[in-house]
Order: sequence, then structure tokens, then C-alpha cells
Amino acid sequence: MNWLALPCSEFPAHQQAWTRLNRATMNLAFFEPAFVNALITHFLDGDETLLLAYEGEELQVAGIFKNHGKGRWATAMPSQCPLGLFLHASPKVDESIIKHICEHLPGNVAMLDMLQMDSKFTEFTPQSKFETMPYIVTGNRPIAEDFDAFFQSLGKNMRQNYNKVINRASRAEDTLSWQKVSEPDEVKQAIIKYGELESMGWKGEEGTAISPNNTQGKFYQQALSEMAASGQACCWYYKINQEIVAVDLCIQQDDCLIILKTTYNEQFNKQSPALMLKIEMLKHYSVNMAQEGIINIEFYGKAMEWHKRLDSTLRDITHVTYYPSAVAKTMIKLVKKLKP
Repeated sequence: MNWLALPCSEFPAHQQAWTRLNRATMNLAFFEPAFVNALITHFLDGDETLLLAYEGEELQVAGIFKNHGKGRWATAMPSQCPLGLFLHASPKVDESIIKHICEHLPGNVAMLDMLQMDSKFTEFTPQSKFETMPYIVTGNRPIAEDFDAFFQSLGKNMRQNYNKVINRASRAEDTLSWQKVSEPDEVKQAIIKYGELESMGWKGEEGTAISPNNTQGKFYQQALSEMAASGQACCWYYKINQEIVAVDLCIQQDDCLIILKTTYNEQFNKQSPALMLKIEMLKHYSVNMAQEGIINIEFYGKAMEWHKRLDSTLRDITHVTYYPSAVAKTMIKLVKKLKP
């Protein structure tokens, strides 16, 4: 293979090959160029290395890597991206590939961290050559062909809680509704509304909420509005008496929808708007499967109790570390032990 080590600013020149590799393998919406370019623009420092391995014109391995000093490298990992920026043609990544990565990154590589690797798509082999550390357990929920049968299969408490919200709203003469928006301008407005709701809660108090003018807000507006233009992004609202009380920001690739972020108005806790929205989304995609074409929803966050109550399929997201040299491994571990 022909290996290239380039500044991450060179990504646009290779994004067509990156896209072909993504779609032939993981086929994940957040690895589409619109999303990656927005990550590079808003969250990367500019000194990251884009590493590419070609066979002829076809890309076989690709990743963006960050030098953390003293020979320590890692996949670039903005928190807005669910997985480390790394693609590979084979689901099994053998040691020789990782060795080549270490050899072609600038300078000496004493340690390489492959951050947030999805066990669904990536297996490092032989396992004895890699150190694996659990990161989170995440989940996905396949769309049921028969929503009513799926709903009846859920636990008694889940069904009762859903019905309680419906019945409470009926007694109070509240109107419950939900809406999907997917036009670029609508998506931009949904991101602004998301920020308004998030700013009302604890993230607003800590100063970490999305706003139209902060880096997060600019990133999501750029990435999702551009993806919406090609049918790869949508946002969902949950409303009580036409007031938006929950928002989900979503991207999609073919038959898979990914919920990137969820927020809700904490004043409506008793109505469980975020969970109610998920159930209505599952119902919508089930009833409209032929038109929408979505057969799976990925959550890509830490699996919560409500994920389990929706009978989601769970799997591991891990950090994987490789040491090219046994001596380097011993020294690094010794330094870690000696640190106070």
C-alpha cells in the first residue's frame, strides 16, 4: 500500500476516496465529508495528521491522528463525533496495519491510542498485542415492522408510564404532538431551539450549552444544514400545547438514523418528553418504513436505563492502545505509576 501522511487540512482533496471507503464499510453518517469537514473547521487544532493508505486509487485505511507529546499519538476525538476518526477496509485490523500507522506518523511513536472504537465494526487482532479498555456500553434499536406488537412486548412499567403521560394530558386537556423537520433552514432553527432548551438546564448553568454563536452551535448548524440539503439530517420536536419541550438532532445514512443529541425542558419532567419522543419516533419509522427507509436507530451515547427498557441491542465502545516497542511500553507504564 502507498501511505501518505498529510496535514488534516488536505482532507477535502481526499474526501471522495474517504466517502467510498466509509460507504463500503461502516457507512456511518458522521463519517460523511460534511460532518468531518465541520469537525476539522471547528474543533481540530490544525496540527493533526491525516494518514491514508491507498491500493491503486482505492483507499484502504484512513484516519486523523493527534500528537499528544513524547511519542504519544491518538485518533482525533472531538466529543461531537461518536467514534474516533478512523476507517479501514477490513473489519479485522491486524497488528501490521497498526505498525504501518506508527511507522508513517511523523516522528517516533511510543504509544498509539485508538479512541472510541465500535466493536460492531472494528476488531483488533491478535488481541494479545493490544490493550483494550472499556469506554461505554451503547445501544441501537432496530425498527419493528409491527409497532403495536413491539410496544406490547415492552416491560409493564414502560407501557404504563407511556399511557400515564397520555392519560394525564387528556385529563388536563393538553395536546401532545411531535414533528420531524428536514429542510436546511428548518434544521438550523431546530438547532437554535435545541440551544434554548439546553440553556435552561444544568448545561446552561455550566456554560456548556449549545448557542447560535458558540463553537458547538456553529458546528451543528454547518454540519447538519449541509447534510439536510442531501437528505442526511433531520430534527425531531416533541410538543405540549404546541410548545416545543424536547428536541433530537439526528443524521442518517441510508437505512440508519443516528440520534446525535437530545435535550428537553426540565420543567416538563413528569411528562417524560425525551422518552416519549423516542417512542413516537420508533412508531413513525415503523408505520412509515416504506417511505422513510429507516430500519435502525443508533444512540451512540452511554446506554441509559430507558435504552434497556426499549429492548435496545447493546454493545461495547472501547479504547484500544498499541505499543510499537516493549521497551517503550515498560517506560510509559513506569512513568504513569510514578506520577502522584
